Amino acid sequence: MRLLLFFFMLHLHNFFQISSPQTLPKNTTGYACNLNQTASSCQTYAFFQAMGPNQLDLASISDLFSVSRAMIAKPSNLTSLTSPLVPNQELFIPLTCTCNSVNTITSLSYAKLNYTIKKGDTFYFVSTNLFHNLTTYQSVETVNPNLVPINLTIGQDVIFPIFCKCPTKTQVQNQVSYLISYVFQPFDTVSSIASRFGSTTTSIVEVNGNDIRPWDTVFVPVSRLPELTQPSPSSVSSDHMSARRGEVIGLEIALGVCGILLILIGGLWTYREYLWRKKLGKNKVDPESKKFEVGVSLMADVSDCLDKYKVYKFEELHEATNGFDERWVIKGSVFKGYIEGKWYAIKKMKWNACEELKILQKVHHFILLISNCLYFLKSLFGDQGRI
Repeated sequence: MRLLLFFFMLHLHNFFQISSPQTLPKNTTGYACNLNQTASSCQTYAFFQAMGPNQLDLASISDLFSVSRAMIAKPSNLTSLTSPLVPNQELFIPLTCTCNSVNTITSLSYAKLNYTIKKGDTFYFVSTNLFHNLTTYQSVETVNPNLVPINLTIGQDVIFPIFCKCPTKTQVQNQVSYLISYVFQPFDTVSSIASRFGSTTTSIVEVNGNDIRPWDTVFVPVSRLPELTQPSPSSVSSDHMSARRGEVIGLEIALGVCGILLILIGGLWTYREYLWRKKLGKNKVDPESKKFEVGVSLMADVSDCLDKYKVYKFEELHEATNGFDERWVIKGSVFKGYIEGKWYAIKKMKWNACEELKILQKVHHFILLISNCLYFLKSLFGDQGRI
């Protein structure tokens, strides 16, 4: 009988420990609340630092926390709603904190934030990379029991519980207005946090206990929000504009080089057309009378221009086409010829093609330059995705 009574009292003791919001050991699923000791909801704040590259403007952060930019700017001591933020810039995010029942015996205190799943998202990624450990993936699983973490679909709405607490009745009587949600960093101490937010070490320990570890959410009791020191919008804008100006100058130089190359190519192409027409006018002769006039000198000129190509003597071409027999004509002045065990298409030219081939070589070289220029532009501005 005494043994049964002992186990009953032990179980009762553990039950009251779990029900108490101040003595509950912290865990990854969230922080307990008791409506008998705190209000059902309250206005509070979370300390948040802007981190790149997708959180360096108020619009992105306000969308993430489902509040307006002005609601962040005012408590954060920001004078501009549109100026870009710098990495690790400090902000106060307003939260509507509520005590929520997650099962028949447990209630957790958090701010409900709706988030739409995007490609590559997981509960862990969003909790750590976007909300910066103001919640945990275990807590997300707890408040979304019908979702399968390993089978999320793009566009699916998920509740992310941002950890927060409302002051108890006793804390309100002691002039505590807010319990600021702050993620404990590896280099933090309780005294440094107290100094940073204008609180006291004793009051922080009373709310959070002594066993505070990195990445735990610490609730800092304050009577009013401390004033955050912010960089001036002009200095942030000037840095941003300098970077943008460098990008624009680089783009202008690259486009200028490409423009000059295009002009040169156009001029060479026009000159090539002029030479072609000029030579065509000078070489209007009877095809039959000049049938065998194209000789070794033309092949030597072509060889000088394009020494990488194999050049055949006129006698070899004459023999390959059976004396340029009309029966061997493919079309027009193009003959089929059999040389060294292979069939070739052999075209009779009525003028010296050396100059034309030189121009074509130059055009080919400039096309390669244009390709390199475009590759340079892609490598320089492809990661920005914008100008």
